[in-house]
Amino acid sequence: MLSLVKDFDIIHLESVDSTNNYAKKIISESDKKNFIIIADTQTSGRTTKKEKWISPKGNLYITFAIQLENNEEKYFPMFSFLSALSIIQSVESVANFKMDLKIKWPNDVLLEYKKLSGILIEKESNFAIIGIGVNVNSSPDNSLTKYPTTSLLESKINVSVEKFALELQKNIINNINICRENGFEKMIELVKPFMCKIGEYVYVMTPNNNLVCGIFSGLSVDGGLIIKTTEGTKTLMSGELTKENFV
Repeated sequence: MLSLVKDFDIIHLESVDSTNNYAKKIISESDKKNFIIIADTQTSGRTTKKEKWISPKGNLYITFAIQLENNEEKYFPMFSFLSALSIIQSVESVANFKMDLKIKWPNDVLLEYKKLSGILIEKESNFAIIGIGVNVNSSPDNSLTKYPTTSLLESKINVSVEKFALELQKNIINNINICRENGFEKMIELVKPFMCKIGEYVYVMTPNNNLVCGIFSGLSVDGGLIIKTTEGTKTLMSGELTKENFV
């Protein structure tokens, strides 16, 4: 039986190069188990594509370090979906009206088809390192970004960074425990209703710059994108939905 997560030790920093980098440092130098790094600003925040994540004060920059148990390492990619679902649940909780929230496979959360949040999942020792950036009070100038962006405040949701962080922590804990009690495959069922472009024709750029086009027909049990192409059905474990999907 996997142990349930009850809470996290919280480390708050005014500024750091990257909350993920700091979490790795803590893991290498201490015996902490589950903990959170939260910073007011980052000087070298980054995305999964190694691009810079613009990190002005007033938004949420947080990393959850979760100690993996038993065979959880094989479900490592699922922590991205778990995190995206937790972000959506947190937005729904603090908003007083219905929002159009979607998960852009594999690791972005969109609000009205604009990027609200990014997720960077890394592994360090026997920990899942979940870096999350949420545009709470501002978003980058769209001339500086690949995709349109938005913030909670721009979408009429006025919430403090502190309150949103607490809501997110609660939902992360709840979703980890759901997976530990029911299996990580449960996450596929929970995120499918929020998956952007599922059932539609999509363009996916793979890490080796091959463009794969076809119908986004579902998710594999390990979080891959199942796409039906003219050459048959393929499962992609990494890649990016390109801008052509959103014009």
